[in-house]
Amino acid sequence: MGAEDEGRTEAATPRRRDEARGKGNIATSRELISLVPLWVLFTFFSFTGIAFFNTMVVFFKSSLKRSFETSLNDASLMEIFKTDAVQLGQLMLPLFGWMIVLSIVIHLYSTDFYFSTAKMKFENAGLLNLNPLNFIKRMFSKTMVFDLAKGFLKMIVLSLILYFILKKEILTLPLLVDMDILSIAGICFGQINKLILISAVVLSFFGIVDFFYQRWQFEDSLKMTKMDIKDEMKSSEGDPKVKARIRSLQRQMAMKRMMQEVPKADVVITNPTHFAVALKYDTSKMVAPKVVAKGANLVAERIKEIAKKHKVPVFEDKPLARTLFKIEIGQEIPEVLYKAVATILANVYKMKGKKVKR
Repeated sequence: MGAEDEGRTEAATPRRRDEARGKGNIATSRELISLVPLWVLFTFFSFTGIAFFNTMVVFFKSSLKRSFETSLNDASLMEIFKTDAVQLGQLMLPLFGWMIVLSIVIHLYSTDFYFSTAKMKFENAGLLNLNPLNFIKRMFSKTMVFDLAKGFLKMIVLSLILYFILKKEILTLPLLVDMDILSIAGICFGQINKLILISAVVLSFFGIVDFFYQRWQFEDSLKMTKMDIKDEMKSSEGDPKVKARIRSLQRQMAMKRMMQEVPKADVVITNPTHFAVALKYDTSKMVAPKVVAKGANLVAERIKEIAKKHKVPVFEDKPLARTLFKIEIGQEIPEVLYKAVATILANVYKMKGKKVKR
C-alpha cells in the first residue's frame, strides 16, 4: 500500500529522516552500483586492451615454460601456483581495485556520503524474517514486483540489442582465419568493448530509472500522518502538562532560593499586608542596596515571618514598598530611592550600632 492509502500524507520531518538514517535506511540504487564494473571494463579495455592482451600472453607463456622446465612434484607445483597467483594478482589488481574503489565512491555519493553499520547488526527481531509467511509477503510486495518486471524488461531489451549487433558482426568471423594473433586480438577486444559499452549504456538507462524510483519509494516510506507529526512535536517540544509541571518546580525552587536570602537581608520593607521587599546592602560590594526577596499577599507574610524569626528588622512604608516591589530580584534600587532607603537603613544600623554609608 502507498503512503496516502495508509493516511500518511505529510512530508517527513528532519527528525524522522535522522532516525531513518540512524537505522541505516537510506535511498540507494544497487542498479547504479552494479554498473561500475561494466564502465571500468570499458575504460580499461579502451586504453589498455591490446597491451593487456599482450601481457596476458607473456604471462601464460612464462607459466607454461616453467611447467615444462620444472620437475613436477607437490612442492614444485605449489611453488608454480604461488608464483602464477602473485603475477596474475598483480596484473588484475588495478582492474579490480578500480572496480571496488569506484563502487564504494558511487554508493557513498548516491547516499550523500553516509555510512552506517546499523544494517549489519544481527538483531533478535530479525529472526522474524525467517518466517515463511513474511517471505511470501515480500515475494508479492510492490518492490519485488517492480524488481521482477525491471529484470525481465532489461533482459529482453538487452538481448534484442545484442542479437542484432552480433548478427551483423558474426559475418566477419571467416575473415579472421587469415589474420595473425595480434590482429585477431585487436578485433576481438574491439568487439568485446563495443558490447560492453552498449550493455553499459542500456543498463545505465535502467539504473537511472531505478535510482529515481528508489528515491521516490524512500520518500514515500518516510511520509507521516498528521497524528505522527503532532506526537513528534509533543515529544520534541515537551508535553504541555509536563512543561507546566517543570515550570511549577522551577518556581518552587526559585521561591526556596529567594526565601533563603531573607535571613541575610538588612531590612524588610512592607505595605504592610500586601507587599514585602527584603533589601541587602554590602558597602564593600554594592553601589546601592539590592532587592534579595519580594512577595505579595501570602508570600509577603512568609517573608515577614522568616525575617522576624531571624531578627531581620521589618519597617512599614506603604509607598516605598509598592515602588520597591517593581524592582526585579537581584537588582539594585534606582537613585531616586536612595534617600528614602538610606533613612530606613540609618535606623537599622543605629539599632545595630552600625553606620550607613551615603
